[in-house]
Amino acid sequence: SRSKVYFLNEHYMPARLSRINPAYVYLYDNKPRDLQIHTSVLPYLENLLQAAQQDGIDLLITSAYRSFGVQEDLKSQYVVTYGAGTANQFSADQGYSEHQLGTAVDFTAKKAGANWDAFEAAPAFAWLTKHAYAYGFTLSYPKSNAYYAYEPWHWRFVGKALALRLQNDKKYFYDLDQRAIDSYLVTIFD
Repeated sequence: SRSKVYFLNEHYMPARLSRINPAYVYLYDNKPRDLQIHTSVLPYLENLLQAAQQDGIDLLITSAYRSFGVQEDLKSQYVVTYGAGTANQFSADQGYSEHQLGTAVDFTAKKAGANWDAFEAAPAFAWLTKHAYAYGFTLSYPKSNAYYAYEPWHWRFVGKALALRLQNDKKYFYDLDQRAIDSYLVTIFD
């Protein structure tokens, strides 16, 4: 059941988006890419990236805000490549992606590149697991979650207070009950 995952219509866009410093953006085929995130989230993300760098961790961002249309195109490509059953395990339908909120990012490490399996084993993932909560981020789809395949690279901003609470309780965002999730979404996005 996907009831806990918020639906956004095709016109939903965060009130304000800001550009992520290209120094932190992973280059596919050495082409520069313009990635954006919710303006309110940007300072937390920058602090997280700077702290990682100071600890010798080479975190990069492969994806951030994605519009309804971009998510729709991406999902269609995955369905063609992997078939609908497999694509549904790791890719949200348009309108259900946390990326459309402008508060989720996909990370990688320089050495892992676009190899997702390598990211879980990278020091960057271990660093995020230990420190991301201090910057307001939490892992969205841990092992054995009810929504999508395990995604060690996909982290969402929930604010420092909630991230700390989840870290202390050894819980994840979707472990919260529906009412808590709904009220959180309303507070963040209204």
